[in-house]
This record gives sequence, C-alpha cells and structure tokens, in this order.
Amino acid sequence: MPFQKDFAWGVATASYQVEGAWNEDGKGLSVWDVYTHEAGRIKDGTTGDVACDHYHRFREDVAIMKELGLKSYRFSLSWSRIIPEEGKINEKGIAFYNALIDELLAAGIEPLITLYHWDLPVWMDKKGGWKTLEIRERFLEYATVVVDAFSDRVKYWITFNEPQCFLMNGYMQGVHAPFQRDYLCLPKITRNFMLTNAAVV
Repeated sequence: MPFQKDFAWGVATASYQVEGAWNEDGKGLSVWDVYTHEAGRIKDGTTGDVACDHYHRFREDVAIMKELGLKSYRFSLSWSRIIPEEGKINEKGIAFYNALIDELLAAGIEPLITLYHWDLPVWMDKKGGWKTLEIRERFLEYATVVVDAFSDRVKYWITFNEPQCFLMNGYMQGVHAPFQRDYLCLPKITRNFMLTNAAVV
C-alpha cells in the first residue's frame, strides 16, 4: 500500500542523545548525566556531555532536515533543563526550546514533543524516582510548564518514550540509569507510571 499524501515523514531524537550542553545555561543534572560519569557504567566511558551538540547547532540541524525534505521532527524535552531544581523554572531552558520550535516552523517542519525520554532529574531521583507516587505531582507540574510555554505552536505531544525500557532496565535489571536492581519493585513503579501518565494526559 502506498503512503497517504499527508503522511508525516520525519526523524526523531532524544534530549540526552543529541543536545549536549549537559551543565550549561542553568540546566540541572539528570540521572544519565551523573551515572555515565561513574567508572564502569558505560563500557567505553562514553557520555552525552557533548553528544551531537544539538543545543548549539540546532539551526544547522534544522537546515539539514529541511534540505532532506522532512515534514516532522519528534524530539524530547529535558525535564532537568526546564526544572533544574524542584520548584525552579529555568527560563534559558524554555528559551532554547522556543528557539528550536520557531526554527522548525520557519522551515516548514512540524514539531512533535515527547515529554520524557528516560532522563529523570537527579533531584527527583533522590526523592525515589519512579518508586514514589510523588513523581505524579512533580511530573504534572513540569508538563504544565511546558504545555503553557509551547502549545501555542506545538500541536502534537507524546507523554513518554518506551516506559518498559526506563522502568525495567533502570529499576529492575540495572542496565540503564539509575542502574538499580530491584525485581520486587515492578508493581509499584508500574502503578506510579500509569497514574502519572493518566494525570498528564
């Protein structure tokens, strides 16, 4: 079957995988920022400190997307760039995503935002992360901030990317940040995730 004429050809990224600027302009730390710096966590010692440097080179990146003829760009926001500490909004983080959204729209590319792609803020991790139901209220606060800031231009929103990965790999198998091995936590983290997703939707 052929693709429909309005099919949204595009590309997708995740904030930690491409942005870099891990400690710039008021950004807080995520669990990936912290744990990838610990010896032995990542086989070759690679971190996302610089990554693709999308934070500084997003205009060049958007120009390439336009040249490729892409119609959409799904990207995730960094919760810790927006809310670096509990209750604190980082206006420079908001400004970065505003500039990215405007650049995409000027290039005729539809922005699709994912609210969470695995990079839990360290301040939330210290409270228990996905093991505590408090995450529902804290995530709802974050989501409210970004929807208020960007929904005048962004039509399409995705709440979470691959929850089975950040829950099972992060909290049960210990192969993703925050590298915990607790098989008995599955009912709790699953419930907390479901309630959080429902509240945000």
